[in-house]
Formats: sequence, structure tokens, C-alpha cells
Amino acid sequence: MDEERAHLSHGAALIDLRPAEEFLDVHVPGSLPLVYEFGPGMSNRARDCLPLDLPLILLGTHGVDLEHAAASLRGKGFGVVGALRGGVEEWARSEGRPVSTALLDRVPDDAAVVDIGDPGAPAVDATVRIPAESIWVRAGELDAARPLVIPCGFGIRAALAVGILEHHGFRDVSLYRARPD
Repeated sequence: MDEERAHLSHGAALIDLRPAEEFLDVHVPGSLPLVYEFGPGMSNRARDCLPLDLPLILLGTHGVDLEHAAASLRGKGFGVVGALRGGVEEWARSEGRPVSTALLDRVPDDAAVVDIGDPGAPAVDATVRIPAESIWVRAGELDAARPLVIPCGFGIRAALAVGILEHHGFRDVSLYRARPD
């Protein structure tokens, strides 16, 4: 953990390789979910949404081949500088309590709604629209003093947006899915 802590203090990011639902339930604050899969999805998602010069530390979990995950990410140009084989549990034992992402049934009046949909998708009623692929570079357009709410289907794009915003210092990020009446 000492080596990983040093990398984190120099700007590295923790990469959570668990399914999006598990990440949203409990995760390391500011970690980035990529969802491990054997094909190109994980590394392509990373390339589309994260800067290539971002050093990565992988969080291991049952069923994840850390060597394969590291090789896939390195194949896209990322630098993988470490791994915590014990994942979120190892981090929590050493660094403190993990967090959960709130799943809201309504949008609070003081919240900014951030639509992370694809550029060509129909827009939702939102304060701002930033496609998930642009959140990393456009996070500064958002007000960190306001709660942020992401309308979504609770998938990997929404989970990744939560992680990116937390990584950029946003502390009040929630998800919202409108329920049909």
C-alpha cells in the first residue's frame, strides 16, 4: 500500500474493475470504474474517457485477471503503476471508509442535473449536457458547491461519470432514474 499511496499522491487514479452495480453500492472515493471484461470494452472505455498520461492503479477482486487487465490498458497506451489485489477491502483496511452513490427517486431543487448521454441521443431536461466521454476535460464547467445529479440507467457510463467527478473533487454526486407513473 505504501507504493500505491505514493503514486496516488502524484496523481495516479484507482481503477475499480468490478461491475457497475457493485461500484455504485460501495467504492473508494474518487476511484474510476472500468468493469473488467476479457474483450476490448474495458480498455476502449478507458481510452475514450480518461487521459492517456493518467497513471493507473488497479483494484483487484474475485474473477479479475489483473495481469490481463494491466496488459489491455497498457496496450491502449496507459501506464499501470500498481495494483491492490485485495481491492476495496484492502484500501478500506488501510485508508478508511469507502463510499456509496445515492440513488434518488427525485431531483433535489438545489441540484445541477448533468446529462451524460451520447452527443446524438435525445437530451434530458438538464442543467448541462456533457457526454460521458468529455466529463474528464469538462468537469471544471460544473459548480462543485452544488449537488450533482446524473439521470441514467445505472450502467457503466453513469458509474464512470460518478467516479470521474469524485476524482475531480465533487463530493455530492448522485444518480437519478425517472420512474414511469
